[in-house]
Amino acid sequence: MICLPLLVQAEELEKNYCHETATWTEWDAIIDKHPGDMGLQALHALRIGLCKKVERGNLTVTQATTIFEDIRKALIEQRMQEQKDEKPAL
Repeated sequence: MICLPLLVQAEELEKNYCHETATWTEWDAIIDKHPGDMGLQALHALRIGLCKKVERGNLTVTQATTIFEDIRKALIEQRMQEQKDEKPAL
């Protein structure tokens, strides 16, 4: 029971990027620059959905951040593997 207040405090300190206008502007610029990049489109859609779920109280900011970061990291790893596979053998 002693840990519970600490967990609540830690969650309250978690940054909620859903309410940052600058972050949404940045995402819009990225999507405008790369409209055919389905990986970025998927991340953008995921972000929109996660923010809605946080606003509704279905997810905490920490849970939404974890989901987003896990998917983002998987996309980065996929892209790195694709680039590695495209390099010609010497």
